[in-house]
Amino acid sequence: MKKALVSAILGLAAVASVQAQGLIRLYNYTTDPGIANPIVYGALSGGTLGANVLGTANMTVGIYYVVGSVVSTVNASFDGSGRDVAWTSLNGLAAITAGNNGTTPLGDFQAGEFSAANPATVGTTQTADFTVTCVVVAYDNVAGYAASNVRGHSTAFTLSAAYTLGSSFTPDTGASMPGFAVIGVPEPSTFALAGVGLAGLLIFRRRK
Repeated sequence: MKKALVSAILGLAAVASVQAQGLIRLYNYTTDPGIANPIVYGALSGGTLGANVLGTANMTVGIYYVVGSVVSTVNASFDGSGRDVAWTSLNGLAAITAGNNGTTPLGDFQAGEFSAANPATVGTTQTADFTVTCVVVAYDNVAGYAASNVRGHSTAFTLSAAYTLGSSFTPDTGASMPGFAVIGVPEPSTFALAGVGLAGLLIFRRRK
């Protein structure tokens, strides 16, 4: 009976260790200027070009990740505009939800910087520190990145995720995240009007 009980306890412990998740923190806040890469205003964003995004801009910062190192694959899918949407499911790249500390507002403590209250959990069935590929996004719509009129994202980068919830080592995005700009995204009606205008010019040119 005792042997069976000990075996059962050891079995449960093994399952718990196998199912351990990793920790990373959505964080680039620092009191030392120039150390953390900030989020800045880009074209059509409504802010001063190249200036750090103000906390009063109501921008949300989020993080996508996939276990493993696939930086080159993810970056190859970007067109460089900061408006990419389709990559969010590339190679299993998944959003960490707000309930899991995977999103945070841009803070008003220092423009262009952000700090989630707690680390987010990533990955499953890990038994040691492991590598994750991350992309940080910023957007201005509560419905999410794809629905926003002003948005942007970093290029992909890797972090070593601490695998145990009790670990004091929590890698944060600020140490590795490339800085990036948020850019205004024209509404579909704008593209439609531009198309109509171009068509009109072509017709007018042919008639001449």
